[in-house]
Amino acid sequence: MMDLMQLTTVAGMATAARTGLPGYPQSDLLTRGHQLWLAARGATEMPALSHIAASAQLEPMRPQTLVFALEHTPFDFRYVEIGSRMMTLSNDDYTGKLLSEVPHQRPPSLVWDHLAAAVDARAPVRGVLPYVGRSRDIASILHIVLPLAEDGETVDHLLVCVDLAQVVRLQDGTHPFTQLG
Repeated sequence: MMDLMQLTTVAGMATAARTGLPGYPQSDLLTRGHQLWLAARGATEMPALSHIAASAQLEPMRPQTLVFALEHTPFDFRYVEIGSRMMTLSNDDYTGKLLSEVPHQRPPSLVWDHLAAAVDARAPVRGVLPYVGRSRDIASILHIVLPLAEDGETVDHLLVCVDLAQVVRLQDGTHPFTQLG
C-alpha cells in the first residue's frame, strides 16, 4: 500500500491533492500541511518545529492547527499552541494542559491513538474523528498529524492540521439522516 509521501511522487507529477488516499476524504488544507512538512524536512527524517513555525506557508493554515509537545515520562502530549478556529470550536482553553487531563481525549481515545501513531511511525498520519460539539454544521474532523524533531530524528512535537467536514444537507435543507414520521 502506498503512503501519502509516495503518492506525491508517482510519475514525478502527481500530487496528493489529485491522487489522495483511496476512500479517505480529501482536503486541500491537509495536503498543504503535508507539502509544507515535506519541504521543511529537507534531507532529515522530520523537520523541526522552528523550521515549520517560521514558514510563511503556515500562516494561512495557523487558525486550524494545533501544536503538541511530546512528554516522555510519563508518555503524554502537552497542548502548546491552539489555532484561533480550533479555540473557537473548543469548549475550553487547553493551552498548557496534558492530553491525559482532558477527559474525552485521554487514553483510550481516537485522538490519543492518532497522535501516538504519528510518534510511533515517525511519519505523518491522517485521520477522521467524529465531531462532538455545539455546531450543527460540522459532521466530522479531518486531520493530519505531522511529527517534528529538532534533531531531525527524535519526535519532540506534533503539528496537527485540522479541516472540518461540513454536514451534507438535502435540497430542502434537512439533514440526509432525518427520521421521517
